[in-house]
Amino acid sequence: MVDQDKTYKKIIKTGPRASFLFVYLLLPLMLWSCSEQPKQHVFNGMTMGTSYQVKLVLGQNASDKSVSVENLDEQIKNRLDALNQIFSTYIEISELIQFNQGEIAQPQAISEDMQVVMSIAQEIYDLTDGAFDPTVAPLVNLWGFGPKGSGDVIPQPEQVKNARSVIGLNYLVLNNTTKEAQRERDIKLDFSAIAKGYAVDAVAELLESSGIEHYLVEVGGELRAGGHKPNGDLWRIAIEKPSIDQSLSQGVQQVLSLQDVAVATSGDYRNYFEKNGKRYSHTIDPRTGYPVDHGLASVTVVEKTAIRADALATAMMVMGPEDSLMLAEEYNIPVYILVKEADGFKVQYSRAFAQYLSGD
Repeated sequence: MVDQDKTYKKIIKTGPRASFLFVYLLLPLMLWSCSEQPKQHVFNGMTMGTSYQVKLVLGQNASDKSVSVENLDEQIKNRLDALNQIFSTYIEISELIQFNQGEIAQPQAISEDMQVVMSIAQEIYDLTDGAFDPTVAPLVNLWGFGPKGSGDVIPQPEQVKNARSVIGLNYLVLNNTTKEAQRERDIKLDFSAIAKGYAVDAVAELLESSGIEHYLVEVGGELRAGGHKPNGDLWRIAIEKPSIDQSLSQGVQQVLSLQDVAVATSGDYRNYFEKNGKRYSHTIDPRTGYPVDHGLASVTVVEKTAIRADALATAMMVMGPEDSLMLAEEYNIPVYILVKEADGFKVQYSRAFAQYLSGD
């Protein structure tokens, strides 16, 4: 129930790309006029509650001459459908839900895909000192940002304490030798902040195994680029220019030129609520149990794999601008951030990111 005597405003960005800030730069394709010109094929669809798009270029190398576009389209759909069956938090028979419902402290057999995602999740959890934590859902729900949340009630400290008692990826024990995992406490895993990145990598690897070197794969805003566009140029994408007002059209903040890398962006500036003059972000710090209160508006991460870029972007939204850039410099991670200030948004980026700036 909303207290009519107190100021309350809630702003939520909705839609299949609600969590992602990437837009494509749709530039004209200058195709060669010869009979052997490279051809671009585009596949679209829905997966994991969002959209996907795959662009591939055929005819630039001998290894892709025998590729059947129709068969490849079907293979991509099947691969994404299979991953959705593993990582869905809505399909009752998904591997993830079955794992979450398994007996505490008892090893469970897991698929190879689940093993990879769990392993990377643990790596980023350790790297960021718990800022990335796929068990944070109880806190997200408590603060009203879950599927059924209203966002109009500020939890009591005791409620926050209780929610924190059932989170922590350190309570997941993974045995890579036996391909088994177990929960040491009743944590509930949710890989929404990493599974889409993994899906991007899975499709990219499928294309590469078919001899395709030039492609752009996008799932829910997370991307991975291989090779070049049909005209030989690098793939170019744009970071969305932040705007609190959802009625305003999206602008371009920065154009990136990419080759053989993955990119992910996480943002905070459109999903929050205000009460009694205080702004509560949807980004919850699992280490404290409370919404973050720094000025970081968005983080863009470039990595070799989309799964790592996806997880790091999420973690850095929790960490804030100073700690994120410190981590990026320490591990030579290309990171581009936008920090909200009184007069707009301030741009900062790590030294490793400079090579991706197109100058546009």
